[in-house]
Amino acid sequence: MEPILHRAAGHHGTTRGRLRNSEYAHPVNGVSISLADAKDLVTVCTAVALALPPDAVFTHLTAARLRGWWLPRIDDEPVIACTDGEAPHHDRRGVYIRRCDLPDRHRERLHGLQVASPEWTIVELAEHLRLVDLVVAIDCALHLGDTTLPAIRDTMRAGRRGVRVLRRALLLADSRSQSPWETVLRLLHVFAGIAVEPQHELRSEVGEVIWSLDLLISDTRRAAEFDGGVHRDAEVHLRDMRRDRLLAQHGIERFAYGARDVLEAPGQIVRDAEDALRLPHDARRLGRWQTEFRLSTFSPSGYGALLHRIDRFARPTSPRSRRSSGAK
Repeated sequence: MEPILHRAAGHHGTTRGRLRNSEYAHPVNGVSISLADAKDLVTVCTAVALALPPDAVFTHLTAARLRGWWLPRIDDEPVIACTDGEAPHHDRRGVYIRRCDLPDRHRERLHGLQVASPEWTIVELAEHLRLVDLVVAIDCALHLGDTTLPAIRDTMRAGRRGVRVLRRALLLADSRSQSPWETVLRLLHVFAGIAVEPQHELRSEVGEVIWSLDLLISDTRRAAEFDGGVHRDAEVHLRDMRRDRLLAQHGIERFAYGARDVLEAPGQIVRDAEDALRLPHDARRLGRWQTEFRLSTFSPSGYGALLHRIDRFARPTSPRSRRSSGAK
């Protein structure tokens, strides 16, 4: 069902009282949607927009989610929007409203909603995401063709919160990544000083592309690839066996890794790369990865830290209601 403003209940053949009962979800005060739609972000944002001023634009995590970018999983994630810097401030349960001067060129329409541009969204994400998570999000934006590195750099402003981590992230971003875990596996190698080529194309004698490798370790015939749970499917497994025979015919040695390998045994992955390059083992290679991993949401401490940073966006009740109750 379409979101219904409570004040317009009569036009929809119902009453305000019925709209307030448990048959409906209320993503923001004064608007109801069906319980079935409560997990659909587009519907939720469409409902929230009915309660916001016309200039309101969805930004930050919400804009990135609407675009389908790779982001950390966050339960009960707040809806984030912004209004013009000179507009009156609006306190709304269920949505955090920032006041910002969002230029017209960074306002777009998506799914019928006003949404911040990809470049502006990335600049805002940099305020709260750490390096690994930010690179993952940027890789997705680039891979989908939503933006470009020059466009992001053109939107950056010196002195803005997060600009330093964003500069670092742009040096590491790569549009060729096809999944968040491919990005993480690539960063593990890069932080260890191991040069890799994402989506290396294996070609036949006539130049036809016959396979793309997740990561080819430079100057070797070793491919490091991420295998998710889908590879346990019988049909996919059959295709994988055919692929392995094809790679063997072309002298490619394929090392597959899963999420647990990346999270729990990064040292072994680096050792494998060292062996491929005939390098002596150097435990110091893991230093930078360990630092950035602890800060990222791929570690429990990094995930908890992000939740703490974005807690300010939570709006379970109206801020004015909290202030009023505290004054009594």
